[in-house]
Amino acid sequence: MKLFKKSKEVSAKSVNRKAFLNKIMMPLSLVLSYGTGVLYGLRYLMPKKKPERFRRVYITSMKTIEKEGSKVFNDLSGGEVVLVKSEDGLKAISTRCTHLGCKVFWEPQNNRFFCPCHIGIFDVNGNVMSGPPPAPLPKYDVEVDENENVFVSLREVT
Repeated sequence: MKLFKKSKEVSAKSVNRKAFLNKIMMPLSLVLSYGTGVLYGLRYLMPKKKPERFRRVYITSMKTIEKEGSKVFNDLSGGEVVLVKSEDGLKAISTRCTHLGCKVFWEPQNNRFFCPCHIGIFDVNGNVMSGPPPAPLPKYDVEVDENENVFVSLREVT
C-alpha cells in the first residue's frame, strides 16, 4: 500500500509542477511574442537611414566648357544641372529653385542664376542674393582629371 500512496504523491507533485510551469510559461511566451511583434512594427515605422551614395559621372571636356562657358545636363533623377565656369573654378548647380521648385536660368551676362517665378536671384555659387528663396541652390562636387575630362559626383536614386 505504501508504494501506491507514493506514486499518487509523485503524480500530484508533477501536476503541481505542470500547473506552475503553465502559469509561468504562458505569460512569458505571450510577452516575448508580442514584444517581437512590437519590435518589428517599430522597425517598419522607423527604418534605418541608409547613407547617401554618389556616382562619379563624366559630363564633358574642359575644351567644351571653355568654348561655351556652361553646360546643361541631367542628374540621375532627371533634374537639370548647370555646369558653370567661374573665377573660382567649375561649379555644378541644380536649376530647381528652393522656393517653389521653379526652373532657374543661368544668365552668363549677369553672372547669376535667375528664377522668373518670384524674381529670385542667386549668385554664381548658388547662394540667395534676393527674392523669396529660403535656401541656396543644391550644389554638386566637380572634378577635372589629367586628361581635361570633367566629372560630377551625382547622388544615386534609390
